[in-house]
Order: sequence, then C-alpha cells, then structure tokens
Amino acid sequence: MSSNPYDALAPHYRDYARSRAAYCDAVDRCVCAWRPARLDAMLDIGSGDGSRAVRLAQALHADRLVLSDPSAPMAALCREHERVEVLECAAQALPPTAGSFDVITCLWNVLAHIDGDGERLTALRRMASLLAPDGRLFLDVHNRYNAAAAGRRRVAGRLLRDSLHPGDGNGVVSFTWMAGDVRIPATGYLFAPAEIYRLFDEAGLAVVQRAWLNYADGSSAGPWSGQMLFALEGVCRT
Repeated sequence: MSSNPYDALAPHYRDYARSRAAYCDAVDRCVCAWRPARLDAMLDIGSGDGSRAVRLAQALHADRLVLSDPSAPMAALCREHERVEVLECAAQALPPTAGSFDVITCLWNVLAHIDGDGERLTALRRMASLLAPDGRLFLDVHNRYNAAAAGRRRVAGRLLRDSLHPGDGNGVVSFTWMAGDVRIPATGYLFAPAEIYRLFDEAGLAVVQRAWLNYADGSSAGPWSGQMLFALEGVCRT
C-alpha cells in the first residue's frame, strides 16, 4: 500500500464517496442554488476521481471544467473523464495561467488536508486570485465543535483546550477511511468557526452565503451539529 493515504484511497474512492453521498448531495444542491449569474468556467480543487465535479459541472451547465488533485493516482482517474482539463498539483500551487473561473469548488473538507495555517492561507489566496470578477468559491470544512458528530464531551474538551492553549495543532485529528474492508489511516484538520473566518478575511474573501449541514444525512443543522459550507466572493481592496 502507498505511504500516501490519498494515493492509497484512489482505487477505493468511489466506494468511500458513496458512504457520504447524502451529505455531498446536500452540499451540491446548495452550490446549484447559490451559483453566480454567469457561469462559463469551473475549477474543482481536490477532485478525487473527478466524478462528483463532472456531475456538478453538468448541473451548472459549465462550458469548461478543470479538475485538480495533487495525488497522481487520483489525477489519473480524473483524466478518464471526457472534455475535462486536469492539473496534478496542490491547491497552493495552482498556476496563475490556469485561467479565470466563474465557479471554484473546494469541497468535502479539502482545505483540511493542507498542512499548516500558512499553507492553507496560501491556498485560499491562490483560489481568490483565480476567481472571475463576479465569480464564487464554494468551500466546506469540518466543524471542530460539531457535537452531533464528535459528542458533547469531546467538543467541551476542545473548547477548553482552545480557550486555554490556542494553537494550530488543536484542530489536527487522526482518523481511518473505510472503503469496504479496506482501512486507510490518515490525518486532517477540524476548523473552529472563528478560525475559518479569519482565514477568509486574510485571503481577501467575503462570505455571501453559509449553511450548516449534518454530516450523516445532509439535513439542515446548526453551529453545534453541522459542518460549515460557504459561498465566497473576492473582496476588492485598494
């Protein structure tokens, strides 16, 4: 098995994605409802096998779709789709020459798989730079204070730790992806709401829509029971 968890997940990605279909479908419905008036080009960041972004681009009637993923096996799966462009790179390394996009999607907690606050900020700034003037970035992240998913006791401990010992390491978690009988250990990041808002502000992004969604079934939730989904636009600063 590959030492890179994302490379290891690639052959099982479709099966794993099915396990969270209710949540991902709810996110996609929000994206379609919040779409900008103009939509020609779409960029998807952290595309996995590309299937979800292809379906979403079709629903949005995007003329151009660019898929991106830093994992070589995932990028290879993306290239199996017709009429797409594929960038094999991390979000913070997206080339300025990629173009200008009316919609950028960075979904299913992709931002959490970028190590370090500084690198996550770099990635958001790169996304902001690739937005068309009236474009929108759609991004969802896991909520550190989601008691419905983590339990009240664990969330209470996280709140106490964040209060007494704030730091970038507080959101790091270890977990296991389950794809059928395959177990793939990995690490990721859980965001505190104030933390993600700070990153948006520093990256020059403004929240225009927000939803809290239950991770188990995609239903409407709240700050203590859901993950965070945002529609963002670039901020013009003089």
